[in-house]
Amino acid sequence: MNMNCKLVTDIAEMYYEKTLSPEARTAIRSHLRGCRNCQAYYRQYAAVRKQHTRQESPVLPESDLTEMEKRAYLHLSEKLRRRRFWNIVGTSAAIGAGSVMLTIGLLLTHKKEN
Repeated sequence: MNMNCKLVTDIAEMYYEKTLSPEARTAIRSHLRGCRNCQAYYRQYAAVRKQHTRQESPVLPESDLTEMEKRAYLHLSEKLRRRRFWNIVGTSAAIGAGSVMLTIGLLLTHKKEN
C-alpha cells in the first residue's frame, strides 16, 4: 500500500486509535519513518489527543443526557427526512427532464422523416 502525506494526515486518527488494518498500519509506519513532516504532524496529533483524554469531562445527570440524546435524534431524523425529500425531488426532476428531452427528440426525428 502506497501512502502519501495527505492520506497519512487524513487517517492519523484511525492510526492513533488502531482501527486500521495491519497492512495500512504497516504502510503508515513505513511512511512516518521516512517523512519528517508527517512525523511532526503525528507527534503533535498524539500529544493533543493524550492531553484531551487526560482532562476530565463533566459528567451529566442521566436526565440531561437523555434529553440531549432526544434532541440529537430529532435533529438527525429531521436532517435525514429533508435529505430524502430533496433526493426524491432531484430524481423526479432528472426523470422529467429526460422524458421531455426524449419526447422532443422523437418529435424532431418524426418531423424529419415526414
